[in-house]
Amino acid sequence: MPGFVDRINGSGLSGWYAARGTKARNRPRAVVISVNDIDRFCAFCQDSRPDVVQAGASRDPNVGFQAPLTFETGDLVRARSLADGMVLNKGVAVIGESRVRARSDVDGFLPIDVYGELPAFRRALETLRPRFEIVAFRPLFGQTGALSAVAIQTPERRLVISLAFPMHRARRLESLYKRVLEPSRVPCPGIEMLADPTGGVTLGVDYVAGETLDKLGIDAEPAIRRTIECAKRLNALKPPSELEPGLRERSSADRIVGRNWRQLLAGQRRRDCWLLAGMLWVAGRLPRVFSHGDLHRDNVIIEAGSGRPMLIDWDRAGILPVGFDLSRLLLGVPPRQAEAWIGGSRELRLGWAIFTYLALALRQPDFIGSDEARYLGQRFVNLSRPRLSARRPVPR
Repeated sequence: MPGFVDRINGSGLSGWYAARGTKARNRPRAVVISVNDIDRFCAFCQDSRPDVVQAGASRDPNVGFQAPLTFETGDLVRARSLADGMVLNKGVAVIGESRVRARSDVDGFLPIDVYGELPAFRRALETLRPRFEIVAFRPLFGQTGALSAVAIQTPERRLVISLAFPMHRARRLESLYKRVLEPSRVPCPGIEMLADPTGGVTLGVDYVAGETLDKLGIDAEPAIRRTIECAKRLNALKPPSELEPGLRERSSADRIVGRNWRQLLAGQRRRDCWLLAGMLWVAGRLPRVFSHGDLHRDNVIIEAGSGRPMLIDWDRAGILPVGFDLSRLLLGVPPRQAEAWIGGSRELRLGWAIFTYLALALRQPDFIGSDEARYLGQRFVNLSRPRLSARRPVPR
C-alpha cells in the first residue's frame, strides 16, 4: 500500500504517501485533494510518520501530509498522488459529524429522507428510487474512489446494487453463480438479476452484515485461516468447459506480470534482474486453477454471528496461476507468517511467493533489498526447480 488517508473530518484530512517506482521518487512527493470532483488543495508529503516505517510501508519517515480544508456534510473527498494520479484509498463522503452520526444506524445505513439529496449520493439514488421503496442506504466505494455500489434497505430486505454494471458481465456472473458457486456451496452472498425500466438488467446482491477482513486487521488469525481454506477449496473446482473462455480473459495476474516484464526489459530492475527473470519465467508455467481473482481483504466479509468468511465481488473470477489469490489476500502480512498460515502444496506456496514479490516490488519503492524481498526471493529459489536454484544469488 503506497498511501492512505487516515483522518478526515469537517476541518480537513491527513494521511501519507510514498512514491512508487524510480520516476515517481524523483518527482516532488505531493497529493492533490479534490472535493466533489473539483481540485481544491495540493499537499506536500514531508511530515514525519514513524508509524508508516514501523508498518513496513516505507523506509523514509517523511511521507505524511495534512490538508486544512473545510468540508460540508455529504462532500465527496478524494486524495490522489500528483505523480501518477493514483487514489490513495477509497473516496470518502464526509458524513462523520456528530449531528449526522446520531441520525444514522450503527452499521452505516443512512435514512434516505435525510441524506438522499446530498451531492455525493443524489445521482446514484435517482436511478434506484423508481424501482425500490428505499428506507435507508449505505454508500459503497470501490478501489478507484468512485461510488461503485449502494446498499439499500427496503421494508422487506437489504440489497447491494452495483452501479453501471454492463449487462454482459452481469449475465456472465449469474452463470458463474448458478453453475459453479452455488452448487459447490462456496460461501458467498446470493445474487439476482433485477429488471430495468429500460429493458436491461441490474445486478442485485444480498447484503451481508459483518465486518470486512481488512477492518479486523492481520491479527484476526482464525478468520484469515478460514479464508485461506476457502481459497484452497476454490482451486479444486472445475467450471464447465463452456464457461472457461470468459474465465480466461486478461486478469490482475496478467497485468502484474506484464508490468514487471516491462520494467525488466527497460532495464529498470538491475538489482533483481536475474531473480525477476526467473520468477517471470516460472510464473508463466504455474498450474492455472479456478480463482476469485480479486481476493483482497476488503472483499471478504466475516459474517456477524457465524464468523464465517463470505467472499464478495466475483467479477474478476478466472482461471489464474495457483497462489495468486493468496498473494492478494495476505499482502501486508509478514511473509514468514503468511507462508506458515498457507501450508499446502509446494506449487501453491511457490505461486504465492512469486506474486507477492512481484506485487510488492511494484507497490513499494524501497522493497528491493528489504528483509521481505530477501525472504521471498530465497523461498522462490528453494521452492522452484533445481536448475533455477543455480541462478545468481538473491540480491541483497
